[in-house]
Amino acid sequence: MGRVVDMPLPRLGETMEEGRIGLIIKKPGQAFKRGETLLEVESDKTTVEVPALQDGILIEWLVDSDQMVPVESAIARIEIEGEAVAEAKLPAAPAAAAAPSAAPMPRFVPLATGTRPRASTAARAAARRKGIDLATLQGSGRNGRVSRADIDAALRPSRATYHVETPHGRIFFREWPAQGQQRGSVLLLHGLFADSQSFTTLGRKLASRGYRVYAPDLPGHGETISSAATLADMVQAIAASLPAVKFHLLGHSYGALVAARLADRALSLTLLSPAGCGEEVNSEFLGAMLGARVEHALTFLGESVPPEAQASLAVHLSAHGAQLKAIAEEFAADGRQKHSLLAAIKAASVPVRAVFMRDDAVIPAQHALNLPFNVASRIFPGSGHLPHWRAPDAMVDLIDQG
Repeated sequence: MGRVVDMPLPRLGETMEEGRIGLIIKKPGQAFKRGETLLEVESDKTTVEVPALQDGILIEWLVDSDQMVPVESAIARIEIEGEAVAEAKLPAAPAAAAAPSAAPMPRFVPLATGTRPRASTAARAAARRKGIDLATLQGSGRNGRVSRADIDAALRPSRATYHVETPHGRIFFREWPAQGQQRGSVLLLHGLFADSQSFTTLGRKLASRGYRVYAPDLPGHGETISSAATLADMVQAIAASLPAVKFHLLGHSYGALVAARLADRALSLTLLSPAGCGEEVNSEFLGAMLGARVEHALTFLGESVPPEAQASLAVHLSAHGAQLKAIAEEFAADGRQKHSLLAAIKAASVPVRAVFMRDDAVIPAQHALNLPFNVASRIFPGSGHLPHWRAPDAMVDLIDQG
């Protein structure tokens, strides 16, 4: 018999005082090895995997997903030094709980009993091959018709990270599944030097409102493997990676340039601190990032970036240095932007909103004065460049407006 102890929530950053419980990976009764991930915790706007510090068996969780927990509070009861857990503590069938599933379960919205699903011929054939019941899927086509793209999407793991193969490279995605009945899909496009993980808080909040949320790493960023270095190639790469649905599209900073050029895939456009609305951009910020002077560069963002996120950023800056330099040079020179999104958003047939921070040190808020008449603009107080960090609930409300 091993020794039963309470496992505390570790401090995952110097400033961390509490964390939100995210994805719980290990189930009661499952054994784990040192270094295996037990759960994910959201801390200071980033998600961190919490590993086991030694071999053991999970007896029970003392917390639930989405619960805020103070640092050092007990979150699980575990048995260490490795022997079997007392039967009273185990679920009725631990072996079944631990067994891996043969294939990811599709997300679904059940149809009324007796209703024959509407689906394309290709979708029906793919569903038969993959063993998917069409009645469990909500089609993205007209009148809920299930397409082959819906079958492919259903096979992706819920709340997942994955790569999508395209002619332009392997595009990395994070995805947050809708909670409850799905209300629509949201596509989040990050800014220059960032990655999809910067949308962790916003993605979770949108999912809680019933949206299925996709966030890719742009070429030259994060885990994406693609040689695209121009804005045009960037747009083509992202377009080729997307499922065949329309999105509420949100683009931050450089990502707004990409979003504006994908307006034909949009139900709405929300642009945060958008590039492309004027000429000026902070060349000192760009230079500090390209020089991997992370601490100096982050002073322009107006937000506290946790140490683990800074470390990840430094790794990506090093790994993609040459490509990021090419992207940045194609984007701007001598503090002047080379691309505009004004014509694209003026021609948009969907609602367009733009949000600026009043004292943004990277892209000036006065660029809002250049927006066409059809764009609703908002100026938030503060000196940051990350409205989705400063006011994520307000960003969700904007998307809720459709």
